[in-house]
Amino acid sequence: MPDAPLARRHREAGARLVEFAGWRLPLQFSSIAEETRTTRRAAALFDISHMGVLRIFGADAHRAARRLLTRDTLAIPLNCSRYALLCNDAGGILDDLFVMSESRDAVRLIVNAANHAKDVAWIRSHLDTSARVAIDDALGRTFGLALQGPRSQQVLQASGFRGRLPTAFGAFFHGSIAGADLLVSRTGYTGEDGFEIFGSAGDAVPVWDALIQAGADYGMIPAGLAARDVLRQEMGYPLWGQDIDDHTTPLEAGLRWAVDWSGDFIGRAALEHSQPGRRRVGLRVEDRGVARPAAPILLSGRPIGAVTSGTYSHNLQAAVGQGYVEASVQARTGTEIEVEVRGRRLRARIAELPFLPARTRLSWTRIQCTERENENPR
Repeated sequence: MPDAPLARRHREAGARLVEFAGWRLPLQFSSIAEETRTTRRAAALFDISHMGVLRIFGADAHRAARRLLTRDTLAIPLNCSRYALLCNDAGGILDDLFVMSESRDAVRLIVNAANHAKDVAWIRSHLDTSARVAIDDALGRTFGLALQGPRSQQVLQASGFRGRLPTAFGAFFHGSIAGADLLVSRTGYTGEDGFEIFGSAGDAVPVWDALIQAGADYGMIPAGLAARDVLRQEMGYPLWGQDIDDHTTPLEAGLRWAVDWSGDFIGRAALEHSQPGRRRVGLRVEDRGVARPAAPILLSGRPIGAVTSGTYSHNLQAAVGQGYVEASVQARTGTEIEVEVRGRRLRARIAELPFLPARTRLSWTRIQCTERENENPR
């Protein structure tokens, strides 16, 4: 089991390390409560070096990406990215990811670590053999950091960052910290403003050190996978393998917005004729206890669905989660339900997602790239 490029720094910081998707990564440095609260109040730095970085390049790169993804990458301006899905023929979600428009001849995919090998194999097997395209899998050659929180821009600038700062959510540029060449994207998985930073594995330590040193003046702390999961849950973001999988369609998961219907893609035909029998909802538990995956959801004593993930949020002072309920059931926001956990029925309510308001920057789609972040010539 390989160490992430920053494993030594994590050990020195006293982090609790765990295995995740074949990597040894920090679960937490201090406490989940401190790490989640600090992310929302100041800033936190997460190691995301386990995320897969794939590059599709060649004259037909965008044509190939359009066939593979639910997004039309030619409609994405240069230096901008979008949340996208890989679907199978039945419309099931093989993975959710970010696709970045690098040039007329290249796109970059940031994929889930648990699906990395599967995604690469699936993409290779579904490429048109006549397409002028190749795939570069950067496994083991890169590191990734997520700098998240309201003070993240101050931390980034104080770290000695050189380059053009992306100002819109989803925008990205190349820059440098501590002399290391980096790709810096204004995205994240917490609902806070922040950046994701990618570079060569050999540069991970000096970049981490520069950010940690700069962040000390802004109340930033390092944070682990456990806090990251709570933060995404507070935003109602689905986690692949729990809230979405290859038997779940974007329509069931409430991800219709991540599907561009202008053009053909694998799974489109199935989705066009799909009548979802269930839908993803948020859950807020009112009794003492946490909703657990697979726990039945009941309405007036009748099972109507099941929990897919749940946690306790110190920011909300409540247990929250996600699950699926029958599409035909009249279960709106505020509807009283029960969640059965280990034979005990917990009082809960259907909740609107996200549980907390997002504080990300406006995306390029909302501001139409008024900062002209897509004006670089292709």
